[in-house]
Amino acid sequence: MATPMIKKPDPILSTIKQATVIAIDELVDEEVTLLIDGTLVTCFASYFPYEIKVGMTYAVELTLYLSEHYETQKISSTSILIERIDNSFAYVLYGTLNNNTFNTFTLLTVDGIHHDHPDLNDSLIKLTVERIDVAFL
Repeated sequence: MATPMIKKPDPILSTIKQATVIAIDELVDEEVTLLIDGTLVTCFASYFPYEIKVGMTYAVELTLYLSEHYETQKISSTSILIERIDNSFAYVLYGTLNNNTFNTFTLLTVDGIHHDHPDLNDSLIKLTVERIDVAFL
């Protein structure tokens, strides 16, 4: 009896990351510094249904917030993947845009950028974000 060929399913992008809490700001509880895939990033904690503690690792979901007139451009090379703008929540991210995924310091979902800028698809880009939100799951 012949075995029918079954198409392998397309890979599913997981937006859930493992993050270790490195610091929680003393004045702004929502400001948390996390270690994600070997990179330190300060995020705005938009959702934390339980007490979070320094040194603990949690499942989180990251969301990029762009300004209405966000900045992005194609670049030829970079030696860094993430650069914080002053002491704000804003960042400049560097990585490869591939449809709705952005491979920077970690793999992120970015809806709309490839529609707004189809010329940047499958390219190394520089993207300025207002903040990176984190939801603790």
